[in-house]
Amino acid sequence: MRTAWILLLPAACALITASCGGSDASRAVERFADALADSSYDEAWQLVTPSSRQLYDSTVVILHHFGYAEALTPLTELAGEMTEEEFQALDGRRLFSLMVARSETAHALSTSIRSVTYRDSTLAVVVVRTGEGPQEVPVRLVEGAWLVDLTGLAPPAGEGE
Repeated sequence: MRTAWILLLPAACALITASCGGSDASRAVERFADALADSSYDEAWQLVTPSSRQLYDSTVVILHHFGYAEALTPLTELAGEMTEEEFQALDGRRLFSLMVARSETAHALSTSIRSVTYRDSTLAVVVVRTGEGPQEVPVRLVEGAWLVDLTGLAPPAGEGE
């Protein structure tokens, strides 16, 4: 009997945790959305996966490869106007900050959790409610912390889709 309790204890703890305030994956999405809503872009940057950060870093490398004059038009569309000096100092974190600062969608990311599905022990998909339909937000366990994976983010699906 004692062995049965020991085997059931982890499952019971998981159920209690899930029913008392949600999962760690859903809390990661909530913290990320709150940071964006508060314009705390450095905090939001810390809540995304290393592969998400690499995506922004790589984008900056490509922009720098083309140079200020050639990159100016797409850069302005992504992040707004900037001087050549600001362009030269641009890194992935700054690009992320500038892009989300301009995005009404980013500031309005919902914290209304609809569901959480664990695909495996390191990947969860948190579905939040939006005006455009459900938004799937991939969240990955990286070095013990759940982080939002922007590399797998897609626009919300329409309600009927």
